[in-house]
Amino acid sequence: VLGRCIESLVRSLQGVLLLNNVELHKQGLLLFTEILKRQPVEIKLFTSRGVCIEAIDVLMETMNCSVLDVAVEAVKAVAAFLRKDHLSSPPVPFEELQKLLEAVLKRCADLSPSQSSKRHAVSQKLLQGQFLLNTLESFRNACRLAVEFQGDFMAQENAFTAPNSESKDTLSNFSEFLLRICDSLCIPMVMSYLERAVSPSVTEVFISTLNTLFTVVPSMRNKFSKKLASSSFIRLTLELKARFCSVQRYFVPLTLLIISCLLIFLFLEQEMSELLQKGLPHLNYTIAESLLLLSEPPEPFFLDQSLCSHQHCLILLLYFAYTFGDRFIPDAELFLAVRNFLLSAQDHGDCPPPHILRAALYLLAVCQDKVHLHSGKLTMKIHRGI
Repeated sequence: VLGRCIESLVRSLQGVLLLNNVELHKQGLLLFTEILKRQPVEIKLFTSRGVCIEAIDVLMETMNCSVLDVAVEAVKAVAAFLRKDHLSSPPVPFEELQKLLEAVLKRCADLSPSQSSKRHAVSQKLLQGQFLLNTLESFRNACRLAVEFQGDFMAQENAFTAPNSESKDTLSNFSEFLLRICDSLCIPMVMSYLERAVSPSVTEVFISTLNTLFTVVPSMRNKFSKKLASSSFIRLTLELKARFCSVQRYFVPLTLLIISCLLIFLFLEQEMSELLQKGLPHLNYTIAESLLLLSEPPEPFFLDQSLCSHQHCLILLLYFAYTFGDRFIPDAELFLAVRNFLLSAQDHGDCPPPHILRAALYLLAVCQDKVHLHSGKLTMKIHRGI
């Protein structure tokens, strides 16, 4: 009975699309979204592939509506639609889902700041922010869907494909598509948005999505980690942690994501891994504050272990960032900060662990060409003292 009801609703939405009534479009989508969100897991709404594909077609049409209010409601419906229990009846229409997600991401990327009146521009900006948030939630749900289907043999391949024939409608192709489109559309779009606006909700969903992507295609973890590390990701996460340091719930996903990125691709030694896991949750400094932190001497008469841990953690992060070409601190300023860190350690009789010392000397080496200081004498002094 419920299956026939949802089929009737989908057909009704198709009919509504023929009418020039924005409010009717919105109300129809709101009803569809509420049904998708509230439906118990054990009850299947889409009992046939045909109705499921019809629903995808309706969502694509409404999402491409020129009226942004309608498009926003459509993307909310997409996020609610991308649930395993809605799509678990084989064969899963992975190709159609790819088309839907690509259309959503492209529509979001095509949105530009409004050039109309100031009042209207503010309203449009809020809608665009909401559209981006809903788009990210849709993409995150698609990534979660791919992970959940990994344990479902019937969903991994199209069970109705003839033997010895190739099919693109597979979980493997869908998962690789998610990684590709995240690289080509999702990450650039979010990075561009965060440069213009501060949005804790967008940040949280974005970080959560990237975390999930690490498990979507296990064989591509190394490649994904390298891509993140070479795309100013460490700088971004440091800036986000500093910006949202008062909001505790962001610490865990940000910390886990940095560690995941470094551990998976760089194969960190256990000591380095433990240092990052202990220090990253507390490393909430702006770039300027980070440089001051490196130059800060420990309290007299005893070694401040907390300060040392933060300094060592920061040295490691800067080392990894610079290894991948992300030189986001002026060379002269970084050189002076690292020099002060090493000289302070020498003055207090502290010997940093070998991996911290190697990282610090590497940073000095890559910065010294542009620093008009007596770097050679400095390096000799450090080498003799530590």
